[in-house]
Amino acid sequence: MSKLRWRALRKFGRYTLLSLITLPVAYTFLLVARHTWHMNAGLLNLALSAVLAPPSFFLHRWIVWPGGGGRSIPAEMFSFFQTVLVGTLGSSAVIALADSHLPGNEPLIVLSGLTGQGLIFIGRYFWLDRVTFSPARPTARPTARPITRTTARPTAAPPRVSAEATSP
Repeated sequence: MSKLRWRALRKFGRYTLLSLITLPVAYTFLLVARHTWHMNAGLLNLALSAVLAPPSFFLHRWIVWPGGGGRSIPAEMFSFFQTVLVGTLGSSAVIALADSHLPGNEPLIVLSGLTGQGLIFIGRYFWLDRVTFSPARPTARPTARPITRTTARPTAAPPRVSAEATSP
């Protein structure tokens, strides 16, 4: 296996292991919040995801993509938060649906949330790797020369007049 593929595989492994740590923590908070506030678990999942996004960002930046991608931290955090939002909306929709049909069934809440997150897992990795934490790209593109058009069409060359024809 090439060195580049091995490096990518190790990075994906770190991403997977980190997810195996952060998701149970998040769902533990969700179940505790569900016992504290009696509201739909999908809405609680949205709120908890917003609170847990910054620590998750810094863990991913530190463990999976050390040093980030060279962009500013706010730019990387905004891009990371977009992936959190997509994952949260997907899992919250599945959780809300499960909680509305079988309210209070905690194993079903966790299973439905994991199902929603699992559907987005691979796409989120590629987004984080290729966009959020990719090396910074130059923002300024070289400008092309402006296209100039002339409105006058070239005319035929004037007829040549020989020196003999003009001499007296």
